Amino acid sequence: MFLGVAAILGVTAAVILPSTTALLERSFVSEREREATNTIDLFATSLRERFQSLIRQKVDAVEQRKTALRDQGDQVVSVLSALRRLAANGGMSETAARNTALQWLSDQPRSEARYVIVYDGEMRVLIHPDASLLGQTLIDGRDMKGRPAFRAAQEDVLQYGDTFSTFPWQSLDATETRLKFGYFRNFEPWGWTVAVIADAEDVQRAADAQMAQMIRDLTNSVHALRLGDRGRAMIFDGQGRLVIPPQGGDTACAAISTAVDSCADAFAMLPQDLPRQDTVAVPPPAGADDVVLYAHLFKPLDWRVTMLLSRDDILGPAHEVTRNQALLLGSVLVLSFLAAYPLSGWLVRPLRRLEVRVRALASQDFTRDAPPDPGLRRMIDDRADEIGRLASAFAFMDETLRAKIRELIRVTEERMRIEGELAAARDIQEGLLPKTFPPFPDRPEINLHARLVPAKEVGGDLFDFYFAEGRHFYFVVGDVSGKGVPAALFMAITRTLLKTSAEKGLTPAEMLAEVNDMLARDNPNTMFVTLFCGRIDLAAGRLEYCNAGHNPPLLLRRGATAPEALSTVCGPALGVMEDMPYRAMSLNLCAGDELLVYTDGVTEAHNPDKALYGDDRLLRVSAGGMAADPKRFVDRLFDDIDDFVAGADQSDDITVFALHYAGPGADATTAAPEALRSIG
Repeated sequence: MFLGVAAILGVTAAVILPSTTALLERSFVSEREREATNTIDLFATSLRERFQSLIRQKVDAVEQRKTALRDQGDQVVSVLSALRRLAANGGMSETAARNTALQWLSDQPRSEARYVIVYDGEMRVLIHPDASLLGQTLIDGRDMKGRPAFRAAQEDVLQYGDTFSTFPWQSLDATETRLKFGYFRNFEPWGWTVAVIADAEDVQRAADAQMAQMIRDLTNSVHALRLGDRGRAMIFDGQGRLVIPPQGGDTACAAISTAVDSCADAFAMLPQDLPRQDTVAVPPPAGADDVVLYAHLFKPLDWRVTMLLSRDDILGPAHEVTRNQALLLGSVLVLSFLAAYPLSGWLVRPLRRLEVRVRALASQDFTRDAPPDPGLRRMIDDRADEIGRLASAFAFMDETLRAKIRELIRVTEERMRIEGELAAARDIQEGLLPKTFPPFPDRPEINLHARLVPAKEVGGDLFDFYFAEGRHFYFVVGDVSGKGVPAALFMAITRTLLKTSAEKGLTPAEMLAEVNDMLARDNPNTMFVTLFCGRIDLAAGRLEYCNAGHNPPLLLRRGATAPEALSTVCGPALGVMEDMPYRAMSLNLCAGDELLVYTDGVTEAHNPDKALYGDDRLLRVSAGGMAADPKRFVDRLFDDIDDFVAGADQSDDITVFALHYAGPGADATTAAPEALRSIG
């Protein structure tokens, strides 16, 4: 009997401890990895916001410089125009007017910071701070596009009236080459080109100082990124140099593991091809199994935000729990042994009852409270001997195990909470999009429906629509390169810029040209968005549109048997390069005509065999038209896509915009307010 009791308790401990230990270790490792990833991601988001703020400050400084140069250029041209009019009215000769202008320009203040140059169509210098260059051919430099700076600027001002250019050029004292920023203005009556030249290097120096201040500000944040007793965070550049060292320097890194002598060893463990925008766990090299490394690549600065941990720090709490459980179970075994040995004969009956309960322990649900056990309770209350104490120890062990399991469940629920916050981010993004359909019940001229299904928690597709000037209805559908949070942020910026451009009453082509310049000007990640933008004059049935590298929409004419693809591409995707031309297109809509605009997530949806949905299937589904019910058509199209993919994972965002044009309504010019409004 004695040996049987000891064996039962030993088996119970042998079953519970290893499984609990393994479960706790997996839970602690998973939780620490999630904690490290979320911590670094939050820091990377803060870093991204600071860097974007720095870029905006630099852009603002450049814009202020442009305004100052333009004002001075306008002043010069104003004086030249006044002298030209005086000569035209007989107040002086043309030659005297020119000489007076040149003399006035020669008397203007000049310095390396800003001065005026005037040259004619033959590139001869008329005004220059260095009088020895007057009358000579202007020595040209190269602008940022590799063109002769002054010649290219002259050609631009002849075409556009004025222009800006950045180029390296010799300083006034001819001792060095400095980066210059110039505003060029054409004075057509005399064939002169007026250039106001300023030093551009002070803007860069200010940006460098702001970058240094940002690094100083980030140092405390990096030092605060700590997990465990010895975990440290640091930032490397692409060459392995420490931009921000960890708190404690190399000594802190070396204290984490014997495999790490300095922080440079942590950089050597990083792979060369870190994924962009994601925090990853880096597998340790051979001989460094006690090292845990997490890294995040901040691509705009080529920085690696790195966190170095000790595996012992991660597993320490789990091992402590296991040791406590082992001590607890061991204590119970020892007490049971001491109590059962001298009284084994007398204890046979109660020990057998305890044996049954111990054997049942391994199969119980530890997430629930222990079921009532009157027999065990009587044994605890009625017996003050070893049997009563053994029963009490058994009850204590059961309660302790259940408490530990509940703690494990709490940790798991915390993980689920974080995942829920990511789902909330998706809800916020969806809240930015129009969601009330039909959106304009007071406008009988149109009926529309749209739907966006992101491939990840947050997506990069966009659609929007709004009225302007009563009779003009704007709509846009776009697809941002990439997926996830970066694409969603770029989508939100694009949507805001489009709406701002629409408020100015611009045509679709003008809107896309303006938004393209703004996106390309500050786009360190080289992201882009394909876009289709349309504007319908509801009273006239005139559709103006512009396609920036987007999938061709389908026009379903009333009575036609097949849709017509609007396949003309009017310009490249937005955000690739500034100053790109966008061609305006237009057509007339008749009552009953319908328009389908979609993203490539429709035609590139694939089934488990990797076959694509394709254009042909989309044309077949669209051939029957919408029957004046865009919502039913959109539902039917998504049902067909679901049938085709047959449960395969969605690889790209899917957006569909369907519009039915019913023709001019009785209140077509009065139902919508004059100001721009959007439903969403």
